[in-house]
Amino acid sequence: MQTVNPYFINVLLAPLAGLADDVDAVNHFNNLDPNDEPSVKKIIRSLIVPYSKDLSTQCVDRVRLAYMYYLSIEKLNFERVFESVLPPFDPPDDPRKFFVWIWDECFPGEPFRIEKAEDYKVKVDINEPLDF
Repeated sequence: MQTVNPYFINVLLAPLAGLADDVDAVNHFNNLDPNDEPSVKKIIRSLIVPYSKDLSTQCVDRVRLAYMYYLSIEKLNFERVFESVLPPFDPPDDPRKFFVWIWDECFPGEPFRIEKAEDYKVKVDINEPLDF
């Protein structure tokens, strides 16, 4: 049984965290259509992918597992997760898409679908990502 922690979903959002309070960042992204996949993926490639490459292998493995699990079961409030980091732009109409796009860019060619959710145990620990 694998253990998954929902707080690892937030780890990759760190480059966007708090930018809703940064006037320059908000102005920079002012014309972004959050439903325009190519435009949003370009932002993910420029900000989130480089950040992910600086994370430890163990942290990336935990992030990958969290994304696989939550994208597969679709029982996470993705809008709440997105908004919780105060990014400088709105989420897409379907906020889950933003996290799928992160998956596509950070783990290209890898499927995120898990077969059996019952093979996973959820451990909610806000501090665990800080250990990496």
